[in-house]
Amino acid sequence: MVGCSGSAPSADSGCSCYLVEMDGFRLVLDTGSGSAGPLQRYVAPADVDLVVLSHAHSDHWVDLTQLWYLRERSSDRPLEVVGPSDLPEFVYAEAETMHARRATAEPFCAGPLTIRQAAVPHGECWATRVGDVLCYTADSEPCTALDELADGCRVVLAEASGFDAAGPLRGHLTAGDAGRLARRSGAELLVLTHLRSWQEAPALLAEAAAIADCPVVLAAPGLRVAL
Repeated sequence: MVGCSGSAPSADSGCSCYLVEMDGFRLVLDTGSGSAGPLQRYVAPADVDLVVLSHAHSDHWVDLTQLWYLRERSSDRPLEVVGPSDLPEFVYAEAETMHARRATAEPFCAGPLTIRQAAVPHGECWATRVGDVLCYTADSEPCTALDELADGCRVVLAEASGFDAAGPLRGHLTAGDAGRLARRSGAELLVLTHLRSWQEAPALLAEAAAIADCPVVLAAPGLRVAL
């Protein structure tokens, strides 16, 4: 976990950014505002193999520009990117330094990883599944596409953008929604992320844990999960 704050960086964390490593391959899920600096604690910009961006809100993608800038000064290998179609056009136009393609529902292989994405309701937003080990919800209200993507996945990394008492939240999961998703999917672990600094994270944890039938933890910068 590189960054786990929702909507805006907190004093302790940048926004959504997650590093997945397998057999030397390094996948970054989202590069939200404030994440490019801390990301360098865990991987050099030149060693990032693929960036997958869920959607074009700044708390999920905007530090791609910073990662790209750093990488240009340390590598002549173009940065591989998969993202939504409504990212700024320069992302898709910089062919010499960034190879970007638009997300689809078609599964694809990236190094040793098999990646599948599904469009979920939050503007144009793509949730991502990595093999059978990880499902990242990005920002989404409960939906069939998310249920199908998460089904049978070992770890669910789900936003918890509020409480059931204030829901349903348009385009977002409550902590209770995250717990129900984990229970329906048969997950072995639920990690709550997209934690908004003005909300009580322990209360979000308690709400999800009361519903999920697996362990539930809060994302935090530096947290490592063995998949």
